[in-house]
Amino acid sequence: MNISFFAPPQQVVKYIKDKRPQLHFDYDEIMHEAHHRVFTVAKITRLDLLKDIQDSLALAAQKGQGFDEWKRGIKDTLARKGWLGNVVVTDPKTGEQKQIYVGDRRLKNIYNTNMRVAYAAARYQSQMNSDLPYFRYVAVLDDRTRASHRALHGLILPKNHPFWDKGYPPNGWNCRCKVQAVDDDDLRREGWSIAKQIPPTKIHPDWAYNVGKTDNLDKILTEKLAKLNKSRAVSKSVKKAVKDDLKDFSHKRDLYVWQKGLDAMVDAVLAGNIIKEKIYQIAQVGMLVPSVENGLSALGIEPKAQSIAIYQNTISHITRDSKPKAKEPNADEIKAIVSVLDKAEHVFYDKKEKVLLYFYKSSQSDGTINYAVIHLDYTLKKFKTDNFIATISKMPSRNYRSVLKDEKRYIRLK
Repeated sequence: MNISFFAPPQQVVKYIKDKRPQLHFDYDEIMHEAHHRVFTVAKITRLDLLKDIQDSLALAAQKGQGFDEWKRGIKDTLARKGWLGNVVVTDPKTGEQKQIYVGDRRLKNIYNTNMRVAYAAARYQSQMNSDLPYFRYVAVLDDRTRASHRALHGLILPKNHPFWDKGYPPNGWNCRCKVQAVDDDDLRREGWSIAKQIPPTKIHPDWAYNVGKTDNLDKILTEKLAKLNKSRAVSKSVKKAVKDDLKDFSHKRDLYVWQKGLDAMVDAVLAGNIIKEKIYQIAQVGMLVPSVENGLSALGIEPKAQSIAIYQNTISHITRDSKPKAKEPNADEIKAIVSVLDKAEHVFYDKKEKVLLYFYKSSQSDGTINYAVIHLDYTLKKFKTDNFIATISKMPSRNYRSVLKDEKRYIRLK
């Protein structure tokens, strides 16, 4: 792949850098749109190595490096960290081991996939901001072009046509197709016309989404909402419904991102892969919901931070082998904390220890109750002040009933 200078390099570099590295054994473990916010490479189980590859690709985009130059720069790092040549990788979910070969073919796929998506995302935003009303599909017509992509060559449709939601290239592995923005003058001059029918096309499931469309979704929706609020032709009830829908969408997306971040961290810790990159040793897992904030406020407590986070060493401590099994939640119970914090169904403030307690059901049918202990406005060394999960543990159900009875010490917030 040769780097194109028609896409603004700063947008391409930013697109790659802004993604959060997440470990996923298979590429399709995350939803299509999440690839805009998540950087992942299948079969990599070390977050530090994943970050090395991400940084090297961002640098390659910044310097306009082709594949060979990028490969020369990253190979020593891959070799040093044991991800070059014949490599045995372990699926953190199943424990199954698999031998793969990391050579030019796999590296070229990593390079091409990330670069093509980054440039396509930048190109799409530029084209959407232009006054040109149509998109024209342009395939590379050589002996490597698949028949379904060749059939789309020359297809012209309005740029807001639903086809582009899945058909905007790249729309398959190693896809080299592009889109050209055109107007009516181009159509007249070239003798082109807007398509009345779309050739039957089967988009690969991994690529059945517009690689550029959702990257600026927050900005697009916010701008549309602002225009809607200024309109006198739209009723207040409709405006409120749209605003609520946007808020609900943002909330669900946050939950998804938090859950994937926690899942990756738990799986990495259980597999013995300690995250060395400091900024990725913490994962946000939730927020203080309004009812909990109001309850704390009534007690004269006003936390500076609203977010709730967990430190990788905390997960390691929760799952350590020396801990009695009766007090050890399993991986699924730890991962459930995102939903627990969001629902906030059984939340207490411990006046003696000055911590929040979130109680939730055990999934092990062991006569216990799970609970998470949260330090408010806690400053973890080397990190910012936040509300941190101190531990997640278990207690016998009878002890939980004692908590309910001791209303002087344990103040129920929800």
